Amino acid sequence: MITNKTSFKFLILFITLFLQSQIFSQTSIDRQIQIGLDKIYNFNWEAGFEAFNSVITKNPDDPRGYHYKSIIYLWYYLGNLREDNLDSFYLYSDKAIELTEKKMQEKPAAELSYLLGSIYYNKSIAEARNGNFLQALWTSSQMKANLEDAIKVKPDFYDAFLGLGLYNFALSQIPSSLEWAANLVGIIADKEKGLKLVIKSVQKGKLSKVDAQYYLSQLYSRVIVDHPEAKKILSGLVRRYPKNLLFGFSLAWVEYELCDLNNAEKRLRKVLNTKDELFPFISSNSNLLLANIFFDKNQFDSARVYYQNFLKNAVNNDFKGFANFKIGLSLELSDKRKDAVKYYKLSDTGNSDIEEDLYAERKGNELLDSALTESAKRLILISSLYKQNRLNAAKDSLIIYLSSAEIKDELKAEAKLLLAQVFYQQKKYRESLNAAVDCLNIEIKKEFWIHAFAHYVAAWDSYQLKNYTDSKLFLLQIKGISEYDFRSSLENKIYTLDRLLPQDLRNN
Repeated sequence: MITNKTSFKFLILFITLFLQSQIFSQTSIDRQIQIGLDKIYNFNWEAGFEAFNSVITKNPDDPRGYHYKSIIYLWYYLGNLREDNLDSFYLYSDKAIELTEKKMQEKPAAELSYLLGSIYYNKSIAEARNGNFLQALWTSSQMKANLEDAIKVKPDFYDAFLGLGLYNFALSQIPSSLEWAANLVGIIADKEKGLKLVIKSVQKGKLSKVDAQYYLSQLYSRVIVDHPEAKKILSGLVRRYPKNLLFGFSLAWVEYELCDLNNAEKRLRKVLNTKDELFPFISSNSNLLLANIFFDKNQFDSARVYYQNFLKNAVNNDFKGFANFKIGLSLELSDKRKDAVKYYKLSDTGNSDIEEDLYAERKGNELLDSALTESAKRLILISSLYKQNRLNAAKDSLIIYLSSAEIKDELKAEAKLLLAQVFYQQKKYRESLNAAVDCLNIEIKKEFWIHAFAHYVAAWDSYQLKNYTDSKLFLLQIKGISEYDFRSSLENKIYTLDRLLPQDLRNN
């Protein structure tokens, strides 16, 4: 349950875009666009350019050619953050807006409203990634208005449900610092409504089927925490589009979360072996995830190599502090304390908006002053057994570990939490609950996340034992913990469980 993972921010910034929005009856243009789309989904960019350039040349007044060509440049920008790609995206998307609005003045149509909403959605992604958050909110409101217009004309236009669903879901989690701006443009979002709309688009949509499937897989893997369902969707997408690096990376991430380290490793090697230069964002994060896998396998030399690869190829500061911290841990676990300190000093080089970087900075500063104790080292090595899905070995090792009188309270509490997680994965819910409660009865002075996650595990145990009131009470106890690491991640997990409780217990 507690793993090193990329944040939900990565999903929002690099998620699949609106690609399919055919707006006229089936013509040679539609067929050409469909060919281009299929090429794009499989990362065959040259063939995609060829298809869309052909549409523009033969039909210069048709907005679709410009729209789809702009999408390629947006993919490029999200993958490498180069300003020239952003400029090209704006050039073609603005041309698409101009031509779409001209056609709407001549003859309004649901399909045109849908196309315009799709264009504005892509612009909101670009503006958010470029740091123009207020402009991103405005373009999101334009997207919403146009998609709602499409549904007014065609209530069964299920493809338009996707954008509205994502709008509700993403903006329901808007940072408090931007709430005033959201109120200014009249944004009201409902996460549960958003999820239902995305699911409806997957079930009944036609034009954006692939997009809807990918979005839903990410909601399942990052927020709803249903990794088996996410794996099912992504496996289908990877089979259909084996050269799509984003789909491959996303499936590897889910396999990592499911403790299927070997398959995740194979999939990441495949991504990296493509030696792609257009999307360093995917390749750098693949190096980071592969490094995590080697760390969890206790292969620390290999882990350091891939953490270094990540740092060398990183597009921005995201996870740099975390990577340096993990290199330090790898060295210290290999009895190279002096070398480890050099990397602990760099644990503050990450992005302060990312939980992993914040945790790395705090722990890195602590380890500058005091080395890992032998007990702490042992617990890290035992936790790797859990991540390798060697549950019986993890359980036996934890029981022996906890029998030692030399273990300090915070390490003992962390070990109890890990034991509760092991029992939960073994479906031994009563034993898991007992271990979680034992954890909560141990005083914590610094690592408050331990108690927060122990309450969460206990809540799941109670849910599985059908003690729903107890489950809710454990969740409510988390609110009383003022500050702890990985708060946003845990809040998403709480939402996942809370929505499964009986109606009278939800959101109370």
